[in-house]
Amino acid sequence: MFCGVAVKSITNPSNRLLINKSANIKRDFTFSSPDDEDAHHIDKLLDNNKRWVKHNSENNPDYFAKLGQPQKPQYLYFGCSDSRVPANEILGLGPGEVFVHRNVGNLVPGNDLNALSVLEFAVDHLGVSDIIVTGHYNCGAVKAATATQDLGMLENWLRLIRDVYRLHRDFLDRIPNEQDRHRKLVELNVIEQCINIFKTGVVQRKRIQSKKEPGSKVVPRIHGLVFDTSEGILHRLDVDYSRVGSLEAIYGLYPSKPFL
Repeated sequence: MFCGVAVKSITNPSNRLLINKSANIKRDFTFSSPDDEDAHHIDKLLDNNKRWVKHNSENNPDYFAKLGQPQKPQYLYFGCSDSRVPANEILGLGPGEVFVHRNVGNLVPGNDLNALSVLEFAVDHLGVSDIIVTGHYNCGAVKAATATQDLGMLENWLRLIRDVYRLHRDFLDRIPNEQDRHRKLVELNVIEQCINIFKTGVVQRKRIQSKKEPGSKVVPRIHGLVFDTSEGILHRLDVDYSRVGSLEAIYGLYPSKPFL
């Protein structure tokens, strides 16, 4: 017995082999030393962080005291992982003002537990009133989804954008200019993700609950935006939610007409 746990005898050859393998693993597992030649890449970021702390503390002595309080953002943001599209900066919002989820191609499919968990947490627990889906022109994911190529496992994800093209193929194929067609597919992809969110149970349920509260507005509201990387401007998209409302018999999960 060792610490109340029965231990097999190490005299058993198979047990000795396991112990020797474990010891070898421990010997081979080492942490990087701060003196490693590549450490300066992280050191630069740590220095940036210190300057950021100094700047914010000097401009607002209560900055980090407020940041340490529980978050209560108004907005939930679904956007692309593209490094050129930082959510807080393009929205002009500070830390604590927007809850962010980003992935390749700003997708919100109905079977992605990651995105759906973010959605449910933001709506049910943080109480966000506005959900924003933001795409961007010159999106690599959208371009890849319109190319005849196999990118391996990534294709399982990009197929969701290919499906958007399929839904709107008659319209898109009539656009002769390739760049214009790309921009329109970016916009249509955002619109389809907005509609995906509108179909979810958590959004329908919250909208029904908010309608019952006297004097309150129906929330969450869902907005589609597109970011132009060449000019830095966000543009609002017109999302026709009546498309979902007309299919309420299919997508409606409650009898109280959450789509209205």
